[in-house]
Formats: sequence, C-alpha cells, structure tokens
Amino acid sequence: MRDALRPRWSLPLAFTLLVLVSFTPMLLSSDGQASASPAGAQNERAAGQDRAAPKLTSFNKVSLGDGTVETLYAADSAKHPQALAVRVDAAAMKSLPGEPTHDGQTCFDTDGDGIDLEKDCASGHERVLWFPKLDGLPFSWLMFNWQKNGHGPEHVFDQPHFDLHFFMQDFSARNQIRTGSCNLVINCDDDKTAKKEVPAPYAPEGWGLPGAAGRMGNHIIDPNAAPANGGKFDQAFAYGTWNGHISFWEPVINRDWVVKEKPAEDCRAIPQTPEVEVTGYYPEQMCTRYGSNGDFTFTFEKFVKRTAPAGAKAPDWTPNSGKGTGNTKGTADKQHH
Repeated sequence: MRDALRPRWSLPLAFTLLVLVSFTPMLLSSDGQASASPAGAQNERAAGQDRAAPKLTSFNKVSLGDGTVETLYAADSAKHPQALAVRVDAAAMKSLPGEPTHDGQTCFDTDGDGIDLEKDCASGHERVLWFPKLDGLPFSWLMFNWQKNGHGPEHVFDQPHFDLHFFMQDFSARNQIRTGSCNLVINCDDDKTAKKEVPAPYAPEGWGLPGAAGRMGNHIIDPNAAPANGGKFDQAFAYGTWNGHISFWEPVINRDWVVKEKPAEDCRAIPQTPEVEVTGYYPEQMCTRYGSNGDFTFTFEKFVKRTAPAGAKAPDWTPNSGKGTGNTKGTADKQHH
C-alpha cells in the first residue's frame, strides 16, 4: 500500500502536510487554553463552553426605572459556572433614574444640616441582586449602581455609567462598612481598613486609584489602561479590596457608549491576579452586548478553575461588631470631620 501511494506525493505537498501535523496539537492547545490564564495557577476550563453567546437563565430581577435589571447565569451539568450576567431591559434603559442623582442608600450628613441627596451621597441609584449557588462560584451577590453623572477621578469615570460590583465579600460583612466624612462618604477608620494593601501574589501589580467608598470598600484600577491613561471610556475593570483581600470584581460600563455604539458583542480579557485566595471557577472574559430590542447585557464568561496555592488562607468575612452598624445616615464618623 505504501509503495502504491508513494508516486502520488510531491515534495511540496509532503512538506505542507508535515507542517500541519506538527502544529495541529499546538493549535488545538491554544484554542483550549485562554491566553489570559495566569502563570503558576492550575486552570481547568468548565466543560462545554464555546465562543458563542451563552444561553442564560434568569435568576433574580428587581425594578429599575420603568423596567427591570436582573442577574442571569449559565452552568454545565455539574453546576459549574459557565456565564454570569447582568441585564438591563429596554424599558429601564429608556427610563434610567435621573433626579435626584443618588437614591440615598450611601450617604453621610457631613455638615449636620440633613442629608442632601446631591452633596452628601455616593453610589447613584443602587440595586442589590443575588447569584445562584453554583459549584465553585466565588461571587454571591451583585451591587448594581447606575451613576447618572459618573464620579471621580475626573476625566476617568466622570461620565454616565453602570458600576457592577460582583461581590465575594459576604453581604452582611459588607453592611458593616460605615459611611463617614472621608473619601467617598466612608468612615475614616474604615477608609484605612479598605485601603490595606493586598499582599502578593493575590494583588494585580501596579494597580491603584480611585479610592474607597462607604458600603463598598476600596477600588483599584490599572493606571496604564483606559480610561485612566487617557484612553476611551467604554468598558473598564476594577478590583475591590477590603482589609487586605480582594472583595469584589467590578466592570464599569459607559452608558453613552452602549447606546450610541450599540455593540452586538464586545468582549475583553479580564486582567487576572497572579493567584487567588480561594479555589474556584473564575471568569477570564467580559462581554457587553446591546440587543436589537434595546436591552443591555453584560456577562462574565470563559470560567476557569483556579487553585489557591498551598498555605493560602481564605478571607474571613465575618462581620466585626467593633466596626459599627453600617448605618448609611449615622454619625459615628463625626469626630473625624
């Protein structure tokens, strides 16, 4: 059989096939392993994922304007996460709350003359939503914020946008982060706790800004990435920190970009930390999609299993009774004013 086939093979054709055979395993390996995977971590992609937009199941829905905002998810047969999403429906996109700028959930009466919803508050219009309990999913709930006028730093996030806080920190523990007169209406002692440095290898190297906020914690971004570097603000990414731990992941989405550009699908790699403190499935990609009916959907996708290094100690989110009650309109921080 080999002798019969030999005359049909030309030298160029044989060389071409040799190259293809040699590189095929590499090509398959590249397609099966995300380029954003951090070195040194044990990564295992959740089964059944592909490049198509995931089929999502609604989990939790609340009102927003004349419409709704909801959390959605996709999982495999073993209940491992494949996608985690936030959707603002078309009716809400057309009627996002305007005046007042803030809904009063994160405020502090700095001057002692009563709460001014324009001057004494942060967080815009806030909604709390929940995620399903999937195997290995590190995120348990969402703090959704619609910021009509944006917020600081100037020329970075000072445009209308959505803040999507995917919290790993326990909800009750988050509620212990007090409001006050420091930074973005945060208690001054809690401001220091929020800004406590996250040690290597669990922190993204070189990240900093923009600051801590009451009922949230600290926020850090890559100063060399858009929009902090002067680049276009469309969809950005921040990490949240509290007491030396990563406490939430936060996509920041420019509303005007979504409405004007109407991205059918805009996906970006998520900057990863070198290691994680808790073994679980973490997303490597985030996507913004504008539906033909005018809705906006954001997704975390390409979930990969990451294994915490030996000796890693998971954060203790147990609420600290000595940190206050989390009262958004309290006076616990008066001594710092």
